[in-house]
Amino acid sequence: MKAVILCAGEGERLRPLTLTTPKPLLPIGNKPLIEHTIEWLARYDIHDLYINLHHLGEVIEAHLGDGNKYGAHITYSHEKKLQGTAGALRAFSDRLDEPFVVVYGDILTQFDLGKLEAFHRAHGGIGTLVVQRTDRPHDCDIVEIDTDNRVVGLHHAPGDFSHGNLGNAALYLLEPEILEFLPQRGAADFVVDLFPQALAEGRALYAYESDEELLDIGTHERYKEAQRRYA
Repeated sequence: MKAVILCAGEGERLRPLTLTTPKPLLPIGNKPLIEHTIEWLARYDIHDLYINLHHLGEVIEAHLGDGNKYGAHITYSHEKKLQGTAGALRAFSDRLDEPFVVVYGDILTQFDLGKLEAFHRAHGGIGTLVVQRTDRPHDCDIVEIDTDNRVVGLHHAPGDFSHGNLGNAALYLLEPEILEFLPQRGAADFVVDLFPQALAEGRALYAYESDEELLDIGTHERYKEAQRRYA
């Protein structure tokens, strides 16, 4: 597998920390967040990495280089204008020729990708979305599924419990075919644009429910919690 790490965000909720340090380089314990992510992916033999950049992107690239010091190979794209979460895939579309993981650059996790891959292969869809039970539907996208865990609808935040309580955890395992449904221009979002288009064309997406932690460090409170755990 390969991996796309989304690192183009400006980290507005973490200002003033992110005015001079991009969010993926904020320290967690004794190393930047993105190094934790690279090491996590390496444990699953994922070394071919694709990173989109925007805010202070040159600082991230200067720090990581070509990835060799981490046993990885990193390909970058620099977005002059933000392309959206799914739009970030366009720059790498000719290289994403095998199943790939998409993870956000502000997530700290030790998620079991082996179990996710096994579920994905068993169900045979063009994409698997990690979902988690939520009591805050107003704060996350809701994924609606049938009795076979097949996705039948996606409901962009803010929402309510009318479509269930499975929140999108923003960790995906996708087949290259998903790129056929990616809009060719403009900003594009996974939940608003890419996934609904695939569903509209009759392609199968599945939801993998998990209670494994995916810690979003995107606010000062959650960043302090992550630092506390890795102190």
